[in-house]
Amino acid sequence: MKTNESIMVVDDDRDFLDIIRKILEKKGYKISAVPSAGEAISLLKKGFYNAAILDISLPDADGTELLSNILALHPDIVTIMLTGHSSVKNAVQSLNRGAFAYLEKPVDPENLLTVINKGLEKQRLVFENRQLVNELERHNHITNTLLTVSQAVAQTLDLQEIIDTALEKVAECTGVEASFVYLREKDHLKFMGHHGLPMTIIKDIPKKVSGTEGIFSNLTEQSGAMIIEDMAKLEESDLKFLKKADYRSFAGVPLTILGENIGVLGIATDFNQIFSPNNIDLLNGIGREIAIAVRNAQLYEEASSARALRELDSMRTAFLANVSHELRTPLAVIKGSANSLLQPDVIFDDQTRRDFLLSIDKDADTLTRLVDDLLMISRLEANALEVKKKKVNLSDVIKAIKDRLDNLTVKHRLHINIAKEITTLNIDEGRIGEVLTNLVENAVKFSDDDTDIYIKATHNNKKATISVADEGIGISPELHQKIFERFFQGDGRKAGRRKGTGLGLAICQGIIEAHGGKIWVESKPGSGAKFSFSLPLD
Repeated sequence: MKTNESIMVVDDDRDFLDIIRKILEKKGYKISAVPSAGEAISLLKKGFYNAAILDISLPDADGTELLSNILALHPDIVTIMLTGHSSVKNAVQSLNRGAFAYLEKPVDPENLLTVINKGLEKQRLVFENRQLVNELERHNHITNTLLTVSQAVAQTLDLQEIIDTALEKVAECTGVEASFVYLREKDHLKFMGHHGLPMTIIKDIPKKVSGTEGIFSNLTEQSGAMIIEDMAKLEESDLKFLKKADYRSFAGVPLTILGENIGVLGIATDFNQIFSPNNIDLLNGIGREIAIAVRNAQLYEEASSARALRELDSMRTAFLANVSHELRTPLAVIKGSANSLLQPDVIFDDQTRRDFLLSIDKDADTLTRLVDDLLMISRLEANALEVKKKKVNLSDVIKAIKDRLDNLTVKHRLHINIAKEITTLNIDEGRIGEVLTNLVENAVKFSDDDTDIYIKATHNNKKATISVADEGIGISPELHQKIFERFFQGDGRKAGRRKGTGLGLAICQGIIEAHGGKIWVESKPGSGAKFSFSLPLD
């Protein structure tokens, strides 16, 4: 017995309508019987019928016209045309317009039921196929969305970049208006990023929330999504910032990996959203992809930190060895020269005495500079570097250190080119002099004698750029950032040069950044190196 399929019968013969109604209702169909095309259209506008049995001749319309109107409203309806007089033309016309079958009156009830059953069976197959196609499209949409999110977050191991990219892709693929992520950090949840939230409520977002109470806590303790379809009834404080911005609905999913909830993904809409199972499946899948990427980034960060600590410890050890060597060498010279001068039984001529004193003076300067470097790096690490800015002409800065530069480049050719338009800079003259001296000394250390070293200064409307270029051995691209780390020392210095402490470029970077500028290197092996730094004109 059929209990869920409805049939409309349209015929101006009321006796026929009564008979057909009884026959079909006895078989379990839901029947609506009407005598005119107008009443039929009125009912069909209100709802769908599985089948329609139409008399081809009606008082207010031709049956074939009614057929076209019905199929325009409901293309999937099974239509069966009836006529009291056989006509090949009518039959062909009806079938061409989309009728399923054409029967003659008087109608054989068994034949009619057979036709109805065949038509409804075909309809069921159409509906099932359509449902399968829709299901396939849904799965494809979910799969494609998850693939898009997965590919996007797999491009980096930077935690913040993963979250920002993931939320952007979530908005792009799902059309959600606003989304955000909290990650577990010890006993609380930390706000890590958002997409689409208005700037007016950013200050109201709790940057940390309790890990033991509230909506977010509940989410991290369960395996499924939490849905709030009407936030007007919400009393918990966690989501007050969403209510303030007039968001109406919320869905949150835990970020879960290997059974551990490491955070929360939340989305919000400004209308009362009904979240379907498909929506929830998609959000849970996105949550899993984000969780995997976040955990990978966290593990990489932990491994990198451990590796960085080992490298730093190794560099510190090398640094201490270098400092010890750097201290002993000038001390040995000072001690030896002083002892020689103090010998009571030896009389030195004036030139020899002068040479001893010059050695003492020179190596005392070396010790002073080494101690200054150590104090400088301590101040930089403590963010306590003091810069005393004043309006200074860049040419005067170079004049002040010109003798030092000439002494450093005695075996090189030093070229200085400063754009005339650069009048004054608001800088600490002594500190910038240290940077230039360090960069020139570095150029001398890593380039052959009788080569050129260039100091050049240019500017645009916002900044001045000063560079020191050499014709030395160059620097591999993978070391361009590393050389500015404290204690790092590159290889390839000229024979006879002391190794140094590995602090020079780190100090340069600290000084330049304290002035609001930046420093960088352009180089490749065998083609020399060009160190540049920028300083704001204002």
